[in-house]
Amino acid sequence: MKTITPTVAQLRMLASIKGETWMIRPDMVQSFALSALEIGDHRAGSAEDDYLSNFYTKRIGAFMDGDGIAHIEVRGALLNKAPAIYEKWGLATTYNTIINESAAAKQHGARGILYTFDSPGGTVSGVVEGGASIMDAGIPTAAFCSGLTCSAAYWLASGTGHITATPSAIVGNIGAIISWADCSAFWEEMGVEFKALVSEGADLKSTFHLEPDEAQTEFLQDGINEAGAQFRAHVQSGRTKAGTELNSEIWRAGWYSGAKAGNLGLVDDIGTLEDACKTLISMIQQ
Repeated sequence: MKTITPTVAQLRMLASIKGETWMIRPDMVQSFALSALEIGDHRAGSAEDDYLSNFYTKRIGAFMDGDGIAHIEVRGALLNKAPAIYEKWGLATTYNTIINESAAAKQHGARGILYTFDSPGGTVSGVVEGGASIMDAGIPTAAFCSGLTCSAAYWLASGTGHITATPSAIVGNIGAIISWADCSAFWEEMGVEFKALVSEGADLKSTFHLEPDEAQTEFLQDGINEAGAQFRAHVQSGRTKAGTELNSEIWRAGWYSGAKAGNLGLVDDIGTLEDACKTLISMIQQ
């Protein structure tokens, strides 16, 4: 197995991923970071493309089928911004891509939009705008969940008029999270003590430069609570429009598959991509 020695730039990138506020399955953050590091170790070019194709599935750009349905793929981590190669190799989808492809679909006369999901979620930054582009599309929309549709990905899916999932798709995880590593004991053992000076009255400025104190932790908690409340309101609004009753169990941020996801109101039916297309066509014809 190849050993990757990260550069300073890559280490900074990994640190920024870890310190970001996420709506993502917690166990997926590290996986995404390591995959990004692997991709970053190769330069663009045909030989590298051939190599990377053994490990990643390329994201399919938006297209319109013969029934006038636009298909938009939501694959990998959802990010506000990302290097183009992340999307090319299916590692991530940016919210701007979803917004732009949705707008282009309408501009080219799409009768409806089917969003296909296989994503563990992503950053809080950008999700409101991405979700609004789907909920306010102005034409019938539907979601097909073939793998993970968790956290920020479910935020997006819940804005469509109908959600179809495969029996083994994992759906839900409604909530927000921020995490960091408390290395104070390690540095203390190494004889290192961190210091920070901030301008007068700017007591939140040193958050994450030092281990957060009680006031800073409260500040972070308030931010997470605000993001979680926005998430819940968006899901309630979208699912109410779809005529679906939600079970309060979903607010615990669990993730569920198949019939259980349906019983909780997270999805409307269990089926295939073809079933999802037929449902959207029926919505258009109503």
